[in-house]
Amino acid sequence: MVTATGAEYHLVGAHVLTDAGRPVRIDDIAHQLANINRFHGATTRPYSVAEHSLLCSEIAQRAMAKPITQLAALLHDAHEIYTNDLSSPAKRAVNFRSIAAGGTRAWDVFEDEHARTVRAHFGVSSVSRTMHTALRTIDLVALATERRDLLPWRAETHQPWAVLGDEHDGAIEPLCWMRLDTPEREAMTWRDWRQQFRDRFDELVFRLELDTPRRAA
Repeated sequence: MVTATGAEYHLVGAHVLTDAGRPVRIDDIAHQLANINRFHGATTRPYSVAEHSLLCSEIAQRAMAKPITQLAALLHDAHEIYTNDLSSPAKRAVNFRSIAAGGTRAWDVFEDEHARTVRAHFGVSSVSRTMHTALRTIDLVALATERRDLLPWRAETHQPWAVLGDEHDGAIEPLCWMRLDTPEREAMTWRDWRQQFRDRFDELVFRLELDTPRRAA
């Protein structure tokens, strides 16, 4: 596949065995995530994976997480520029169909392969493993907030989302300090979110470099 910067990223074949066959570039990630809509576009306004990723990174920051964890939160969906953002119900359906046909969880295997590639490139593999539960909770809090502010879901008429729990088993609550349906956010373009994503990435990388002890000459 050809990325936004003109790189060729291979999904299968001999090229996947080399670094050159799977180039990972932050400019591709910022650009393409800003153009990929969450929830298959079913939101009340265009809502990109880039904006979602920024929200997750901000949640991590407000929770006083380390910069490396904030970076992992920012990049947790970066692989979707190669796999696209399939909705959770669609992922489950693909897995179900592949298992029913005698195979494995095909979507999970496909997605995890590219997620590992991106995490390794940016050096967040370790924190993504050790902080998996915290990062998953952040993602779910963002999801609850998105459902409240941007989706036509209503508790009175729609089925509950098991992933967010319910009042009996500790439901994931949306953010009280953030609204996603404001005029200011409505007015922002995909280019604005692309720039914000890139700026946030650069900020976190700079902070990590400052925190890294310099080796003696």
